[in-house]
Amino acid sequence: MELEGIVSNGVIVPDDAAVLPEGMRVRISPAPAEKPKPFGERFAKFRGTVSGLPSDLARHHDHYRLGTPKR
Repeated sequence: MELEGIVSNGVIVPDDAAVLPEGMRVRISPAPAEKPKPFGERFAKFRGTVSGLPSDLARHHDHYRLGTPKR
């Protein structure tokens, strides 16, 4: 049998605790962390959504954001 759950305030709370009889010994091991998607995949849906931006915004973002001289 394998159960999944979460840690809440330092206590492990199984998703379906009804299947465990009181006093049953269990073994707990952390689930492997999911590898996050690359930045480009996570924000691809926003690509091209804002119009009218300068073509050199990526290169000179400090100039447009803070007013520093362009390099």
